[in-house]
Amino acid sequence: MLTVRDHNVEDYAALRDMDATDVAVLDGADRACLDELGQYLVSTDACQRFGIWLLHKHFEPAAGEVFVEGVVTAPRGTVTTPFSRSACSAQGLSPTSMRFDSNVSAGVGVIGMEFADAAEFGSTSPVSTDDEAVLIGIAQRLRARGKTERFGVRLIRDPLGLLDNEVLLETCDIAHRAVRCSGAERHSVHAENSVETTWQWKPSLSRSGRRPIQKCMQMCSQDPYGNHYISGHVYTGIR
Repeated sequence: MLTVRDHNVEDYAALRDMDATDVAVLDGADRACLDELGQYLVSTDACQRFGIWLLHKHFEPAAGEVFVEGVVTAPRGTVTTPFSRSACSAQGLSPTSMRFDSNVSAGVGVIGMEFADAAEFGSTSPVSTDDEAVLIGIAQRLRARGKTERFGVRLIRDPLGLLDNEVLLETCDIAHRAVRCSGAERHSVHAENSVETTWQWKPSLSRSGRRPIQKCMQMCSQDPYGNHYISGHVYTGIR
């Protein structure tokens, strides 16, 4: 059975901070885990449905808040901010980013860490019981490698209509408690000023069969001082 619940403050408190910790540093065990998950997603034809998300935080919600993503048009991008849970209850929110719930023993439990209005899902269907088998498979592989506190799952959806040569670039606006994502051309993003936070895989046919090709979906951008946030003003575009 698939169990889904909203995050609480404690779920975010347990995450490592992007700027105060080394959460962005992937070691060999992390990469081996990602490779195995990529192979699994490709083998189950779930690679167009789910990506893998590096669990991290920029700031924590207050009691009674949930993180909700909205699309903005000028400039093109998304903004994820905490909203009062009571104000969102009637909006039909569905999770877009999830971590696994270790307190669920039967089936698989996921915790919605970020949400969006169902009206902004486009052709992507919200997470449902149809996803249970794949989510169990991901959770089993994370547990076997001790990585349930390291990686989560992100529903693959493209509200911005990104081109093949674009990637989502994430920056945190601490002053306004907002995480902002804009589309950026991959070649314009400098590796030394960004870290990969979400990955997806696509199959590539070879003589040995279907081989998963890893691709970064989203990156977290640094400011000139090495911080992943812009403070003191509203961030409105790519640096």
